Amino acid sequence: MTRSTFPGVMLLACVLWSNGCKAPSTKPVDIYPEDMCAFCRMAFSDQRFAAEIILENGEVHKFDDIGCLEEFTRSSTALKIAATYYKDFDTKEWIPSSAAIVLRTDLSSPMGSGVVAFSDSTKAKEFLRTRHL
Repeated sequence: MTRSTFPGVMLLACVLWSNGCKAPSTKPVDIYPEDMCAFCRMAFSDQRFAAEIILENGEVHKFDDIGCLEEFTRSSTALKIAATYYKDFDTKEWIPSSAAIVLRTDLSSPMGSGVVAFSDSTKAKEFLRTRHL
């Protein structure tokens, strides 16, 4: 190796090393038709009720009902959760649990919890008003 290529090789080595040390991504992942709920093992029938948790090691657990996520986390207290996401009931977009307005409703969700999430408080209030909850 010549002196002129040494700095470039060292820079590349540092970049590769630092990328390898980054924490796993905590962005939500898509739900596919072949996915099954991590708790009840049912196929996803309605993504408006979906949720997922991402562990510190990058492992993702997908749930077909927010109630399944709640039961799973209650029964798995040793989990090292990095992030939790819910699908917005209205838009079906992922929202972080910290930004979610979670409602217990009389809706028929996949596993019967009736729990839904909204990212917009105005839409959540409108939902409650029209449902008379």
